[in-house]
Amino acid sequence: MKRREFLLHLSVIIFSMAWELLLLYNMTWLRGYYIESEMVYIRDGIPSCWFRYSPSLPFVLLVLLPTIVLLALYVRFKEPVLKKSGLAIGLPALSVVLVSLLNPHSSFPILLAISVGVGAILGEDKGEKVLLALEGFLPGFLVFMMILGGLAVSC
Repeated sequence: MKRREFLLHLSVIIFSMAWELLLLYNMTWLRGYYIESEMVYIRDGIPSCWFRYSPSLPFVLLVLLPTIVLLALYVRFKEPVLKKSGLAIGLPALSVVLVSLLNPHSSFPILLAISVGVGAILGEDKGEKVLLALEGFLPGFLVFMMILGGLAVSC
């Protein structure tokens, strides 16, 4: 792998992690876009609540924004690293969002498997495979943490 490609992969990891950390940090205003919850007071002021994970289109678009940006840059500059990175970030993040609909706690093994699989398929040499797997796993893990954190503090 050339130095230029390595630096491009590194900048993609930093950009995507920064974006997902920003979403995770500002989770309080974003929680309404992916967690439905309601608190009902029963006798003597004792609260009872329900919650469920239900991602909206704005939430999915915000999570996939690094992928959208990278694929738009690929269309503009025709740099294959941008397409690989966009797919490496988008597929694991989308899998976490969709698998969490069934069971949020089972998303982690699937995230790990898809990240490694995408890295192995798209990468040309060992270094690029590892970088692509990291590009998919780290932002996907932050999305996973965002979903579980939102479910934990819903009530």
